[in-house]
Amino acid sequence: MRAYAYGAIKRCVKIRTQIDATRLYRAISELRKFTARWFMLRQASQAGGLWGVTHMRQIAFILVIFFGLIHVPGLHAQAVPTFVGVRTFLGAPYVTNLNDLHADFAVLGVPFDEGTWGQPGERYGPRDLRESSQEYNHDLTEGFYYIDGDRTVLKGKHWADVGDVEIFPTVAAQTDDKITKAVTTILAKKAFPIILGGDHSITFPVVRAFTAPLTVVHFDAHLDTWNGAPGNLDHASWVNRTAQLPHVKNIVQIGMRGLANDPEAVGNARKLHTQIITSEQIHRRGVEWALAQIPQMGDIYISFDVDSMDPTLAPGTGTLEPGGFSFSEIDELLMGVAARGRLVGFDVVEVNPYRDPSGRTAQTAVRLLIDTLGAAFH
Repeated sequence: MRAYAYGAIKRCVKIRTQIDATRLYRAISELRKFTARWFMLRQASQAGGLWGVTHMRQIAFILVIFFGLIHVPGLHAQAVPTFVGVRTFLGAPYVTNLNDLHADFAVLGVPFDEGTWGQPGERYGPRDLRESSQEYNHDLTEGFYYIDGDRTVLKGKHWADVGDVEIFPTVAAQTDDKITKAVTTILAKKAFPIILGGDHSITFPVVRAFTAPLTVVHFDAHLDTWNGAPGNLDHASWVNRTAQLPHVKNIVQIGMRGLANDPEAVGNARKLHTQIITSEQIHRRGVEWALAQIPQMGDIYISFDVDSMDPTLAPGTGTLEPGGFSFSEIDELLMGVAARGRLVGFDVVEVNPYRDPSGRTAQTAVRLLIDTLGAAFH
């Protein structure tokens, strides 16, 4: 009996480390096995006149441990192997109908790269980000634990992956309309939109879905303010279109550098009165100096192009430029910006898995997203 009890407890501990649904089903299965064993032993003991108080105490003790293990809160760290299960972002529940959305964070994929002037492949960015996010797959309501500072962030928050927006290949304007509609619904459901791109042209239809006054903080190696032909919806001119939206009051651009820009783009940015902080300035003067240049803001939308990071850290993008941010620099910048006002939306764009078979670009972006949300939502 003791040997069986020990085995049952060990199996319960294994069950304890799984995500909620798996833990529940396996717990029920284990309980059924245990119950069957219990009745077999009881019948045998009663037949031999051996059933007594000692056996009852053993059974009660084991059941208390069993149910306790099931109901103990989940772990903070990765709780399932990275190679199993359907790929949703961080293992979040998959919500196929936005009308059924009930979550604090809603993750929307936009697999679109027809706006790129560089290497194509960003349409596979949402898939790569979801895949790389499995490193942090666990019971998300338990939050994320950091050994540095012995702290947990985002505890009690509920996440949902709402899948990918409907794409109309070669018809960018129609795809943009679908993006705006989806984000509008997410906002109406009082969820925080997390957008997985896709090339940078998708930011314009995302920001278009907001209505309250907004500051857009744009992390990128490029200004994205080049002149576009009439009807052009590419990733090199989205800032021009976004600046014309009536609710966009300010645009802050961080990380532009090197040979990635020209007088045309700089001239247009000046006409739009965007605030520009270059990567070189931050390397020379530091992150604290950069954050001091940014005034307190109201609602903030962050658009994070992974090419703002140095190519040694993030090679998986379409338009590389040396001299980008290190992990600690971009991490501190993102968290610092999030603390300058109320963060209301976030996109990760220009992830190109074809240029990074290691997957480190996508995983780094996921980690930065988590850190930023942790700083924004205490």
